[in-house]
Amino acid sequence: MKKISLDDFLRLRKLIYRNARPLDFTNWNYLFENGSCEEFLSVLSSYQNEDGGFGYNIECNNWNPNSSPYTICIALDYLDTADNFVSSIKDTIIIGILKYLDTGAYLLETGWVGMQGIPSNNDFAHLPWFHFNPKKASEADIGVTKRLSDFILKYADKNSDIYHKAVVLKDKYSQCEQVLLHGYPDYDPVALNIKTFDPATWPSWLPLPVYFISSPKSSYYKECIRTVDMNLDTIVDSLVNTYELQFASAEELDAYEQSTPHPDGKQWCVAEQTIGNYYWGTHFIVQGFNILRKFDRLDFQLPVHTK
Repeated sequence: MKKISLDDFLRLRKLIYRNARPLDFTNWNYLFENGSCEEFLSVLSSYQNEDGGFGYNIECNNWNPNSSPYTICIALDYLDTADNFVSSIKDTIIIGILKYLDTGAYLLETGWVGMQGIPSNNDFAHLPWFHFNPKKASEADIGVTKRLSDFILKYADKNSDIYHKAVVLKDKYSQCEQVLLHGYPDYDPVALNIKTFDPATWPSWLPLPVYFISSPKSSYYKECIRTVDMNLDTIVDSLVNTYELQFASAEELDAYEQSTPHPDGKQWCVAEQTIGNYYWGTHFIVQGFNILRKFDRLDFQLPVHTK
């Protein structure tokens, strides 16, 4: 069984300290160094709008400051890392999200619109998969809908209209294998056929199966243990071989622009996306260590105390 060493942790810690945005930096400190969860939640709350939704570059490649269902899902991923923490800041965040969802913004009869269904995305720096598509604005995104329904069923008043709507939507998509790209909830490993995971055929855009299993407490863990162990080894290898965060070269950026032309004749790879991709680098380090922590793949004790 591969584990990651304290030396590698301390080496990658320097990358986090040098390069992470405050959201991932405070999350790292909370998860691994006995840092303040209140501080982390305070930073997370700074991405929350007055309407209760989330925006800005909480999703590093979408700089739209306006609220949307998809960006709430990204906020929920961060909020999950403070799952057992009791906090007035956390309560305020949750109340705000419920307020936003209760307005019915971007909610169709069949569920919530996804990341390409938000017209205002086009007014801000974004990568192609966030570019507004009128067709996508008229259909529900199943992954977003399932993620938000789970949240509502956990926190909303059971007598509220939004709760009853979530019950219907949860049932509607209960057998669907579609999942949210960056929301790693503990459902649908069976539909995804995770037990037969093959790295040669697994879609590159889909997170490793271990993120859907999420922890050894998952009811699917025992039947998918071979896949989980394989994925955890991959994550260890990836972190061990990470030494510096890399910017894409001018040649790579030009090739991307040529292969994926902007429909309005603009460029995708603007300065904000360079920053966003850099931020993703440290985000994935934190995420990798957190999943290794859950499966006891750290060869040292937490929290780490450093001088």
